[in-house]
Amino acid sequence: MNEFLEVLLDAVIDTLKLVPFLFAAYLLLEYIEHRSSKKLSDFLTNSKFGVPGGAVLGCIPQCGMSVAASHIFASGAIGGGTLVAVFLSTSDEAVPVLLANIKSVGIIIPLILLKVAFAVIAGYIFDLIFRKVRFKGGHKGDHDCDRCEEIHEAHDHKCGEKCESNIFVSALKRSLSVIGFIFAVTLVMSVAVWLIGEENIAAFAEQNKYLQPLFAALVGLIPNCASSVILTELLVSGTITFGAAFSGLSVGAGIGYAAMFAANKHPKENLLIIAYCFTASVLAGMLITAAEALF
Repeated sequence: MNEFLEVLLDAVIDTLKLVPFLFAAYLLLEYIEHRSSKKLSDFLTNSKFGVPGGAVLGCIPQCGMSVAASHIFASGAIGGGTLVAVFLSTSDEAVPVLLANIKSVGIIIPLILLKVAFAVIAGYIFDLIFRKVRFKGGHKGDHDCDRCEEIHEAHDHKCGEKCESNIFVSALKRSLSVIGFIFAVTLVMSVAVWLIGEENIAAFAEQNKYLQPLFAALVGLIPNCASSVILTELLVSGTITFGAAFSGLSVGAGIGYAAMFAANKHPKENLLIIAYCFTASVLAGMLITAAEALF
């Protein structure tokens, strides 16, 4: 019992250490998002930027842009490749969690750059493969201007004029929400190490190294921020490879997929996009894992 209490105390301490850094990260994100969410949505609908624009906007922390992109796709203002690019570059809570862990800050830039590059390539390939498919939801030229306001409001924040005054409260709420997930993951991992043994876990992870991207991608499909928190914490702890985390964080789009089903009333199109994102992410993760083993 004493050993379990020590494990619990360590999990609490490790989690509390992250609170100030996580709050600072979310405070910055709140300011950016409240100031520019409409401009970002306008940028995404600009046909000049297309797939690369979607990949760049998708890498902005949180899943707000994937939600907005789903509504924009359903309105016909962007194509399937652009939506795929947004989904694949989205990392949801990964960046704030990495920022909160000082030792893992160096991972952020390589992760974002790789994900943006991957999203651009995968987005163009999607448009190339399915160029003859007329997507009922995402066919350019069918843009319904009556839905413009809905599109702009599809971003995570809908509090209008109150946003500016609530920025600290919003950042605090988001921090506490994610901290809860982080504590749960940290506690489960600590208990697992205590019960199973660090050497046994490391051996199991090594034996299944090339299957990790597949398992991580399945976790990434969980439609909320829990999946990105879990994958990021596993990466920081060294339990999974960078390739596996890349796979899970690429296929994960927060509640973006759920928003797509809600906005686009053509389930076959939605399932095709999800299947493509999943397959592409797993393959990319396996390639990165193989490259990690070589170098």
